[in-house]
Amino acid sequence: MRAAKIFFFFLAALTLLFLTGCFGSRETDETFYVLAMGFDKGEKDNMVVTVSIANPKAIAGMGGGGGGGGSAKGEGKNVVVQSVETYGPLAGIEQLGTSTSRHLSLLHTKAYIFSEDMAREGLGSWFSTLSRYHELRATSYVFVCRGKAKDFLEKNQPPLELSPTKQYELIGSLSAAHGLYQNSMFKEFYQDYKSWSIEPSLPLAAIHEGGLETAKPGVVKGGEQTLGRYVAGEVPITGENKAQFDGTAVFRGDKMVGTLNGEETRYYLMLRGQFENGFLIILDPLVAEPSGIGLSVHQARSPKYATRFNEDGSVTVDVDIYLEADLAAMLSGINYESPDNKPILEEAFSENIREGCQKLIERTQEEFKSDIFGFGEQVKGHFWTVQSWRNFDWLQKYPEAQVNVTVHTRIRRTGLQLKTTQVKSGE
Repeated sequence: MRAAKIFFFFLAALTLLFLTGCFGSRETDETFYVLAMGFDKGEKDNMVVTVSIANPKAIAGMGGGGGGGGSAKGEGKNVVVQSVETYGPLAGIEQLGTSTSRHLSLLHTKAYIFSEDMAREGLGSWFSTLSRYHELRATSYVFVCRGKAKDFLEKNQPPLELSPTKQYELIGSLSAAHGLYQNSMFKEFYQDYKSWSIEPSLPLAAIHEGGLETAKPGVVKGGEQTLGRYVAGEVPITGENKAQFDGTAVFRGDKMVGTLNGEETRYYLMLRGQFENGFLIILDPLVAEPSGIGLSVHQARSPKYATRFNEDGSVTVDVDIYLEADLAAMLSGINYESPDNKPILEEAFSENIREGCQKLIERTQEEFKSDIFGFGEQVKGHFWTVQSWRNFDWLQKYPEAQVNVTVHTRIRRTGLQLKTTQVKSGE
């Protein structure tokens, strides 16, 4: 009996030696890392899968060049872009492996980019497929591309970054600096897509083929006073890199149903409590001629929500948004630093934001029929069980809901000036 115990103990110890081995591991020099994946509709099969692969020769300093530049043969490029028409995302990875000397890995993939055509047909099945794959990172960013994702990956060559990986990381976090697009990860879209309380949304990306001619009239030319009146691909910028990120793709279920421009995206983020910073422009309330005032704005605290059921069974949602602003730019010369004028500017700005939020809510109810704000998360508290909440079917009732927005703004700072004086006219 004692010998049997010793034997089994020895056998268990011997087994541990085999269990600690990394039999499925690969050496670094046996792997190509996919930095970004793009998906387009295929002509003869389900989709065209495009991958942006890190070039180890260039990154190690052997290929020279930077930011996508290099020799005509691509030896100096930091990334290599390849495409294949295939059945699905994982099948595409396998097929692309027939033209590479190393295993293609998604362990360091930072971005998944879907074309608008694919998004309008539905992304649910493809997200379910990718979510099962053991190499997928749920914290990767997801974008909807206006145009083809293949073209975007081929033409996206950031001149100031060593690798697009860093670009996607910074783009994802830069939303906090201006609020012109949202920050959306793979796991967030997947959770919202399956939720009974909110509809998903994704940031827009595009290649800008034009130049300054895409500019829209400003306030002094009879146009809008907002900076965010564009979507990706329309912002009038010239330069070496043509990639742009601006605006939001709105979904109902897993299908894309419309887009928001940069300004509407800011209102969307405010209503969700995710707006961090941004430079906003309003018309000067004390000047008859069109004149803009620039304010550096951030959200002071999370919005306050109140929900109630009316006698007719409809739902009313009251939203209070709290903002703080710094006076950043002004053309009229009016002394808004004074205690008499500052409340006027605060009220005008609050009303401007309120109108923008109300118009956006009406658009999501009438045009998109999609609760991308997550008001359902607040209404859900009125139900005792999950089943009763699902039977209520909030996402179908959202278009008939009454949503009221109130905005509270406090101007905390006035920049480096304590008082504004009128500028003398040269006439």
